[in-house]
Amino acid sequence: MSANVAFSTGTSKPRRSLSVAALSVGFALTGTGTVLLGILLPVFAEKWHLRDDGAGLLLFLQFSGSSLGAILSGLNRVRSLTIGYALMAASAFDLIFAHSSAPFAVFFCFGLGMGMAMTSTSLLFSDRWGDERAAKLEWLNFVWSLGASTCPMIVLPFVHHDDTHLVFLLILVLSLLLLAWVATMERQESPVDAHTITGTVRSPLGLVFILLAIWAMCVVGVEAALSGWLTTYSHRTGMPTLAGSAMATSVFWLGEMLSRLAFSTPLLKKIGRQTVLIWGVWGVTASTVILIAAPHPWMIVPAAGLAGIFTGPLYPILLSFLLERSARGWFFAVAGVGSAIFPWFTGVISAHLNSLRFGLLVPCAGGLAMLVIGGLVFRPTRTVPA
Repeated sequence: MSANVAFSTGTSKPRRSLSVAALSVGFALTGTGTVLLGILLPVFAEKWHLRDDGAGLLLFLQFSGSSLGAILSGLNRVRSLTIGYALMAASAFDLIFAHSSAPFAVFFCFGLGMGMAMTSTSLLFSDRWGDERAAKLEWLNFVWSLGASTCPMIVLPFVHHDDTHLVFLLILVLSLLLLAWVATMERQESPVDAHTITGTVRSPLGLVFILLAIWAMCVVGVEAALSGWLTTYSHRTGMPTLAGSAMATSVFWLGEMLSRLAFSTPLLKKIGRQTVLIWGVWGVTASTVILIAAPHPWMIVPAAGLAGIFTGPLYPILLSFLLERSARGWFFAVAGVGSAIFPWFTGVISAHLNSLRFGLLVPCAGGLAMLVIGGLVFRPTRTVPA
């Protein structure tokens, strides 16, 4: 069966289920790839003699590439997916043989591929399930968090043997398999109309849309800053081993995974998207303050878990609001700007003030900004569909 007829409007349920399974595996892989650099940051910083601002630049380039990948993802989701997985495979291949200096350009290309893959998959799911968009996006981001939370467990055994090349070999193999699936079995589909969503108003690019996009930028930025620096922060506060330090990052993503799993059920509709957003923002701000004030490394672990729980449902819910107004990928790039700037600026502050604790004030400020934006978006005179 050729690629252009593999899926049609009347696709059988078993074939559609296989597609969902394959794309979910790919989304989990992008979760692992996104978190990977943060887990290995202490190793790479020592290997390539990087200060915090240099390490932050690596994070900046990867997330900048991811943001650009969102912009470059076109209306043909399958073609963008193909290019994304090809870039991931090529970058992983290059990283296997990178020995001399920090491969800044390669991490940019790796992020570029992940950005195209993540954006195209999200838009493809949105096209297929317009009337169940919020729940499906929660599911998709749940499997992303699953990949992110299992990343430390997958990576650390290789790191203990001082061989990070095997990690990128695994990414290379999986990227090639996913590339083969997408190129031969997926096809572009017409979007499912979402007019059946109760109370949905497809508004033009107005103030609410812009505020929601900025809010998404802050959410993704806070998430990226915390996940990118938690391992290093935990290690510097006295955690004796890299495995123990990585536990904070793993628990953070575990919290995100569990909360996204919970809200991929009818629970989200029962509570209401606006309520989950508001309480989530308060929770992530408070837990970030606890992280900064933690006097002992073992206090960082539960605080990281709380931050993950409260952060988890925020981006998928905001994404569902945005996709109801525009089925384009540019606002993925707007959100991606936060994921590039927040971790980088955290490293810059840390390097200049010689304290990563001060650097973490950056995601804390992002949480406060979200509180302000939430007050503007959900004020009584302005109604956003729940």
